[in-house]
Amino acid sequence: MKLYDNYIIVLASLLLTTTVIFAVLGETRLDLCFTVYLIETLILNELCIYLNPRARRSLNAVNYVLFAGFLVIVAAKVVDIIWGYNPLELLWGIIKAKAAEMLGI
Repeated sequence: MKLYDNYIIVLASLLLTTTVIFAVLGETRLDLCFTVYLIETLILNELCIYLNPRARRSLNAVNYVLFAGFLVIVAAKVVDIIWGYNPLELLWGIIKAKAAEMLGI
């Protein structure tokens, strides 16, 4: 197996294990789950720094997208603290309402 294949298997196993632990604990907070997944991915990426340059550039692109998602969650928490409503919960409610409308529920 190539190093990149091992990276994919380890990352998938790590994220699956974390998801199972969250499910057993009954954790439903998206911000906590995303943050833990982000930390796990960044640590694994730094441990696999010796990947070839092309793969490393691709992983850096993924890191940037994950970090942008983290910044969105932090901004939503700041809005929640300052103004008292969580824009992510509002967005999730709109998505659920539209999905229910489309499914005819």
